[in-house]
Amino acid sequence: MKANFTKLFVLALVLAGFSHHSAAQAVKFGKVSEEELKMSVYDKDTSAAAVILSDYGFSRFEYMGELKVVFERQVRIKILKKSAYDWADMEVPYFQKGSGKERVSSIKGYTYNLDNGKITKEKLESKSVFEEQKSEYWFAKKFTMPNVKEGSVIDISYTVTSDFVYTLRDWEFQHSIPVVWSEYRARIPEYFDYKFLMQGYHGLYKNESLKEAATGSASASPDMLNNAYVWIMKDVPALKEEKYITTLDDYQSKIEFELQRVSFPGRPSQIMTGDWAKVTSDLMTADKFGVQLNRNGFFKDELAAIQSKHKSQQEQLAAIYNLVKNRMKWNDRNGLEATTSIRKAWDERTGNAADINLLLTSMLLEAGFDAAPVIISTRNNGRINTAMSPMVTKFNYVIAQVKVGEKEYLLDATDPLLPLGVLPGRCLNGQGRLVKKGSPGRWVDLAPAISYTKLVSANLFINGQGEIVGTGSESLGGYGAISMRRTILDEGENNYTERLAKEVGDFKLTKPVVKNLDDLTNPVNITYNINVNGSGRGNDIIYLNPMLGRGEKENPFKLTERLYPVDFGMPIDETYICSFTIPEGYEMEEAPQSIAVNLPENGGRFMYMVQQQGNAIQVMSKVNISKPVFYAQEYAHLKEFYNRIIAKHAEQIVLKKTAAN
Repeated sequence: MKANFTKLFVLALVLAGFSHHSAAQAVKFGKVSEEELKMSVYDKDTSAAAVILSDYGFSRFEYMGELKVVFERQVRIKILKKSAYDWADMEVPYFQKGSGKERVSSIKGYTYNLDNGKITKEKLESKSVFEEQKSEYWFAKKFTMPNVKEGSVIDISYTVTSDFVYTLRDWEFQHSIPVVWSEYRARIPEYFDYKFLMQGYHGLYKNESLKEAATGSASASPDMLNNAYVWIMKDVPALKEEKYITTLDDYQSKIEFELQRVSFPGRPSQIMTGDWAKVTSDLMTADKFGVQLNRNGFFKDELAAIQSKHKSQQEQLAAIYNLVKNRMKWNDRNGLEATTSIRKAWDERTGNAADINLLLTSMLLEAGFDAAPVIISTRNNGRINTAMSPMVTKFNYVIAQVKVGEKEYLLDATDPLLPLGVLPGRCLNGQGRLVKKGSPGRWVDLAPAISYTKLVSANLFINGQGEIVGTGSESLGGYGAISMRRTILDEGENNYTERLAKEVGDFKLTKPVVKNLDDLTNPVNITYNINVNGSGRGNDIIYLNPMLGRGEKENPFKLTERLYPVDFGMPIDETYICSFTIPEGYEMEEAPQSIAVNLPENGGRFMYMVQQQGNAIQVMSKVNISKPVFYAQEYAHLKEFYNRIIAKHAEQIVLKKTAAN
């Protein structure tokens, strides 16, 4: 179908005398003004270390013996601070697969400086451009602009010529530094019907389209038209990193293109968007994906031993999962396809995510389970837009799904610390696609099966000098336990307990003991003795921080306004309980007021309480985040929620000696 389409389209171009015009640009490459060089701060964001002054892109179709898509870009960047020197390190990605190639050419670059009132420029030399392979199909041309310093302006232009006539390059309007002007133009023959997919939270300054008659030879068809488009954004704010996000790429203002259909005169329209039934069929017949699921002879002995020992499906499932995750070592690489074969991965006891989880799926299928792979995109790869037509290139990871009775499990055997049915945090990213033979598949929620839980408790005694002694414990469950186990195993248990026992300021922990480190079904428990040096003023007043330094100290949400979601990935439950026995002859003169703060829509709750019974003071802090994702309209509430926590955790208890003593 694609070959016929290309022939028809080339014929149409020849008949139409198809030609192109360069994109109109307000900034001329290589003509930098003194005003731009004198600029020392960007007035719309005075904290910016650099600013993109202009960014122009233009895509067109061109016939070069074969049909190509040509993309041209010209970008001008002002360097304001040393911390932005990495913006002089440029990388132009391109794709090559099979006989299809993208080629990067016409790379030009100049660095401009103002030296003693005179504009100087230094050219990027061709020998400074080199190539790097990023993955199996992705490559990059890389270069560093010369003589960059504070105040420099750099001009860069390049061209990418692509054999892949069914796709247009995305255009990114927004970056991690501000953008004054970003303009993208496309000239598309009318035979193409593209869907334009806008993403992000910054509106377009200009969005125009018009019909243009094709120009060229005198014999050009009068009916041939081009669709010319322009999209512009101006004064685009920097997309700033903040805690609890998937990847900034998910929130970046950009435009993507999806070819819906082609329509030639006198011929029926040809639908170009794929469907999941076809994608599933292709994956299940692919040598490095579906074919691997049938290669099962090499583990038959191990599987037979499991089935002989364990009779119930639940027991067999756990045993197979544990066998794979404990035998195989993940090489820290994601992957949608097996690197070579699951047999080789099995023999070498290592592989990427696809190697390991396709192996797991194969073993489950051979054992008679209802199992199938699920393709997903990890958090740092970006969320899948389920409304779009299937685009397998958006996925970068494979997990397994299995059904036992009415219960479905999502499994990932890349991490030996994961309990059955728990996905690693990197996989908690929207939805994945179940890929099952003979079925179009379906979307699967990548929801956390457990929460992050932490319980800190202590029983402490205070003497008249303000010294505190007693015992404490920490219990970490769910994702908290996974994180703690990884920390302890990476450091070594002895090194970890030695580090924990080191004195920090007036605070000292001694005799730490770790329990349940290897029992993945239970929380990790750590117990220790506590000693805090006296902090009294004389002997009359004792100031006590009831959180013992364990409170929230810094708000993770610093932006005044956040337009993109807060994604914790999982529910969070952190509890702190401490009992202080105060010395005879002292009374609690000041204490934090007990409060309860709720987030809207049952999104979370903060409780803080101080109570006294006789000479015992009970302190309890409980922070609960009950849903993984908060949207922009909830941000102000969430930020204030943490402000209240931080303020309350900073408050002190004041103990005063009574007059009779």
